[in-house]
Amino acid sequence: MTTVDIATVLQEADLVVTCGPGGVGKTSTAAALALAAANSGRRVIVVTVDPARRLADALGIDGSAKSHDPSEVIGATSHPTGSLWALMLDAESTFDRLITDRAGDAKRAQTILANPIYRSIAGSLGGAQEYMAIERLHQLWSSNEFDLIVIDTPPSRHAIDLLGAPDRLVTFFSHPIYRIIAAPGRSFARVTNAGSATFLWVVRKLAGPKVVEDIIEFFRSLSGMEAGLRQRAAEASTLLRAKTTAFVLVSSPRAEAIDEAAHLADALRDGGFPLRAMVINLVHPTPASIDGEDIPADLAPGPLADQFALYRDLTALAHDEAIEMDRLRDLADDVALVEVPLIDDIHDLDGLAELGTHLLLNAHVDLA
Repeated sequence: MTTVDIATVLQEADLVVTCGPGGVGKTSTAAALALAAANSGRRVIVVTVDPARRLADALGIDGSAKSHDPSEVIGATSHPTGSLWALMLDAESTFDRLITDRAGDAKRAQTILANPIYRSIAGSLGGAQEYMAIERLHQLWSSNEFDLIVIDTPPSRHAIDLLGAPDRLVTFFSHPIYRIIAAPGRSFARVTNAGSATFLWVVRKLAGPKVVEDIIEFFRSLSGMEAGLRQRAAEASTLLRAKTTAFVLVSSPRAEAIDEAAHLADALRDGGFPLRAMVINLVHPTPASIDGEDIPADLAPGPLADQFALYRDLTALAHDEAIEMDRLRDLADDVALVEVPLIDDIHDLDGLAELGTHLLLNAHVDLA
């Protein structure tokens, strides 16, 4: 199989998804890839679902201001056809827009939006937020406004949940409990006394009948939108596995990060998600060799001894990282592998551009 480099991935992909452990520079990598694609002439949007909001700081966007609409990053590129846009995902507003678009009429939409169970799910339930991230991706993709969408996912274990959200929604609508609750014509008593809806009986005992009524009303209100939601979930699932989608797995040389990266790489391949590149970020450079005699072992305490001790520590660290990176090289197999050196904290467009340069130039490409 021929492996392409990251520059080619950015030109050919419609969707790039960065994923990996926490604390490895994944968010910055997503933004740097998006900026590089914009500088090549593409209209690009980068979306983060990372609650730390680091991407907002790097792009000069107010992360505290939730907006459903993308913001153009002014001055990001001078390319005549390229542009960079950014979006901080707000799952609750995405959920509201989905309900408004799919409810069929304003009155029904308002009934759903005002339902206490809906408000609880839209605002806090993790599974709903994961699905809404994918729903927002579907909205951006179907709008055809952008040549490339770059998604920054949460740390690896949450990323797996996010990627599986469309499949879980389809399964949910097929579950017998949902069928019973949403079935028209069933009275409150018949639903709550049904054997397969025992959990609602428990809720009624613990929280009272009003909560159960809200639950039933919420699921029944969804029933009319079920076909549309199921279709969109299936389309999102197909999009995440499409040939024009590229997953970029980001790690660091730390042993614990590599363990998580290995787990995620297996999950991506098992799930049929196209892994196209791996990035080893935050790599410490190997210090240059010291010419002449060996470092004296009996130096008196002082600045010179401290410098030699630092040299030994950095050399040992680089050596240990090189050994750990061999595991990632084996994991990479037939995908592009990029090693990015440790650079200063990235907090602006210049820093992202520097990171992008490393990502595009430091690829190890197998053209077998």
